[in-house]
Amino acid sequence: MTGRVARVAVDVALAHLDRLFDYEVPDKLADAAVVGARVKVPFSGQMRDGWIVELTDSSELASLAKLAKVVSPEPLATPEVYGLIRAVADHYAGVWSDVARLAIPPRHAATEKSPQREWPEPKKLERATVLPSYPAGDSLLEALAEGRSPRLLWQAAAVHGGPGDLLGGVIEAVDATLRSGRSAVVVLPTVRELTPAVARFRAVFGHGAVGSLASEAGRSARYRAYLAAARGQARILLGTRSAVFAPVHDLGLVVIVDDGHDGHEELRAPYPHARAVAILRSSRQQAALMLAGHSRSIDAQALLQRGWLGELALSPAEARRVVAPVRAVGEVEREHDPSAARLRIPSMAFRFLREHLPQGPVLVQVPMTGHSASLACQRCGNRALCAKCSGPMRARRRDVPECSLCGFKPTRWSCPHCHTSQLRTPLAGAARTAEELARAFPGVLAVNSSARNIRDEIPDEPAIVVATPGAEPAAPSGYAGVLILDTEVTLSRVSLRAAEEAMRRWSNAAAMARRPVDGGSVLLVGSATHPAVQALLRADVAGFAARELADRADAGLTPAVKMARIVGDPDAVREFLDNDPWEGIDILGPTEVTTDRWAALLRTPVDRARELARSVKSAAAIRSARKERGKLSIHVDPGSLEDR
Repeated sequence: MTGRVARVAVDVALAHLDRLFDYEVPDKLADAAVVGARVKVPFSGQMRDGWIVELTDSSELASLAKLAKVVSPEPLATPEVYGLIRAVADHYAGVWSDVARLAIPPRHAATEKSPQREWPEPKKLERATVLPSYPAGDSLLEALAEGRSPRLLWQAAAVHGGPGDLLGGVIEAVDATLRSGRSAVVVLPTVRELTPAVARFRAVFGHGAVGSLASEAGRSARYRAYLAAARGQARILLGTRSAVFAPVHDLGLVVIVDDGHDGHEELRAPYPHARAVAILRSSRQQAALMLAGHSRSIDAQALLQRGWLGELALSPAEARRVVAPVRAVGEVEREHDPSAARLRIPSMAFRFLREHLPQGPVLVQVPMTGHSASLACQRCGNRALCAKCSGPMRARRRDVPECSLCGFKPTRWSCPHCHTSQLRTPLAGAARTAEELARAFPGVLAVNSSARNIRDEIPDEPAIVVATPGAEPAAPSGYAGVLILDTEVTLSRVSLRAAEEAMRRWSNAAAMARRPVDGGSVLLVGSATHPAVQALLRADVAGFAARELADRADAGLTPAVKMARIVGDPDAVREFLDNDPWEGIDILGPTEVTTDRWAALLRTPVDRARELARSVKSAAAIRSARKERGKLSIHVDPGSLEDR
């Protein structure tokens, strides 16, 4: 057929239909039907959303259905955007439409039609001070300013201000990129980190020159920021994980802040990670890439060892000169201090608080929220279970036990073993820790920043700030001391990434401590012999990451290998595995993980990653075409091997 033909990506989440479809463009829609436009098309007896990806003069088909409607002539799904979404879908063995829903925000017609404000030219940074304090930091800024595209892992020193100013270093990299006439995208894990980052960027580059892209801002604000990027108005865009797709013009730099944070991983299929999307985009668009954080993920370490990423970091010896000194103490000799005996911390930790409080606020990081994480019988020590569903009992508030599964709150709990009603808390949460420390230090302000009571900032005055990881409030001049409790709990999480996550949490907490010259220090309560604790004591995060990666290579785990996890109904998993010969791919399982829920692992060397993704996609397409029944979840490059 000849004439005006639109090749459309139809919003159909079926693997065997994950391709473009040809439609005839009626004369009345010819002007509005542009590449990238959002349209409505007839598909399998229904009207479906779609995007025009290409316009041609002919089709191999003899007759074509016609475009029903151009919903919006705004060219959002440009070839560049379509190509990136296609690459991400192929990388994760997913379908284009699923990724497109994550990448392109829902349309807000009123915002699209209303006049948009003018975006001023970003102001220039007077002088860079953070990155130049690192080896090759000046060379990095020079390369960005000259229009080159370096790819690097920047491990910022774990200290407040100076070389540990993470946002300050990112601002310097963005400023250098802008000087080359290009744009920059900065991706942060959650809105809590995004909000202060946007405020600081706007203070440097000008309020109107920085855009923010996050779903929490509301549908209109999110779509407005996306339009500004697509129209070439926004040159600096900050946001959460979906912002990595932001279609800014002349992209020069993508920054992923704290790439090990689980907030960067999408919870909807095909579960793309912002780091992986940034890597694909950097390669496709020849843009610079920076993975910035106070720690480093094992995935970033793997890229570093393969030579794909460069490194910008201080050596352990240099880092120890600028970061607050770190010590570790075990749970011993509590009885030597009568005051400390009432607490669940050793006497050295008690003295640590007493010595640092006169200098300013002290941060106490605990791994869990609430009054206690679990409850046990005071007399026999058996775990306290719910009388209704046998779920574990916990206490969000003092003396109010409740079931963590069904929420049942008994008037009087009774132990089925010894029939006593007295409960104890083997492990206290943030709320109880704050209560205990408030009683131990009368007259000192005790703040609980966790769960729904998260504080953003505290004043520079003596205070005990108890916080869970990620909920630590900022202190303008940094914390006089940082006390990290219950390290064994963090390290014993049911996760293959427990040690990596512990290092990330502790490094972020240590980065809030003042410099050594200002009296800052860090104390960990727990076993000092664990490799993660030892690495923090020596400021050798790189060595720890290298050892973790080597251990994973020996065990055949990601990121040392390419892996896909198939989880679902037993028959669905078995039928899926029968849909491909899986040549050169190891199959582990399937095995039962929970009742009526089975899992299988597909594993191959990294250099055969594309073959694994293609095989998984082919098996999914066969499953879709055959209409095989049962629930099934496919996760390529899973962050963990535990059930969600």
